Amino acid sequence: MQSETEKLLGTLEILCSNPFVWETTIQGELNLWNLMISEGFVNLTDIELAFTHWQNIEEWGTPTNQEAGDYGYAPLRSERQDNTWNESIADERKIYYQQLQDFLTNNLQNIQAYKLCIPKVRYGSFEWEHRNFYVSIVVGETSDRHFFCLAPTVPDQVSYNQRDRHESTTQITWEESSNEATQTLLTEIKILLDKLTPITNYGYYHGGYNYTYQHQIVGALAKSKIAAIELALQAAKMVFLEKRTIEYAGNRYNSRKLSQFMNHCLRDRTYYSISFWDLGYSYEVGQTPAGDWIGVRSQSEFEYNP
Repeated sequence: MQSETEKLLGTLEILCSNPFVWETTIQGELNLWNLMISEGFVNLTDIELAFTHWQNIEEWGTPTNQEAGDYGYAPLRSERQDNTWNESIADERKIYYQQLQDFLTNNLQNIQAYKLCIPKVRYGSFEWEHRNFYVSIVVGETSDRHFFCLAPTVPDQVSYNQRDRHESTTQITWEESSNEATQTLLTEIKILLDKLTPITNYGYYHGGYNYTYQHQIVGALAKSKIAAIELALQAAKMVFLEKRTIEYAGNRYNSRKLSQFMNHCLRDRTYYSISFWDLGYSYEVGQTPAGDWIGVRSQSEFEYNP
């Protein structure tokens, strides 16, 4: 570790109990995707499994399979009256999903699918028992060397940065203009996504919470794979990113000194929030003069509080 970073990290470790450090010369550029890989949140999967998982979420009516295990966050779709779902709708949507999968396979190159989840070894660090939630995403390259990523919307019951839960979501976002062939590709994908209208699902339902969210597939186009994934996960409301000064409220546990340290000694201060439904991680970091990143890592969990 470079001496300037080591000295600043030493001060940070005095001010907080959960420091975070990123050594650029060893770990490369700090960005959302590299951070998630480093934290063990990213696993390769198959595109077929990703599409099946998206459809399963619709069938379940909840983000995870409530039939597995001895407790549930919400009643299964099959156990409650739901006028928005029936066998005919399910069959129709399976056709649309297959059309979308076939279109991507035939028109994108280097397609990869990823399963995003918290490693099982980390579940023991939380106070309460939680369902093993995960998200599947698909990313591929266009003919003009852009990248397109698809992701499902994610319920967020832990982040202070979540927007209105029923706020509409843009189906496709893009970083910059591209050639005519890619614009045609986006138009065709949007037509298919328009058929997959949002489905109302439950998050935590019991105890009067009655939490619902809109399950929907969203996409993003960007010049790089990392940027496309970052844009898609933000559109899916799984990720929140912001460039900001660091301000910890009050003066307990050296919070005021920590704020002063972060704002005065580090540059390009950045906040990352990653939601796994009822569990989440946040990283408030800044860059040292040596080019490394240090800051505070924290975790949060949803707790039923009647």
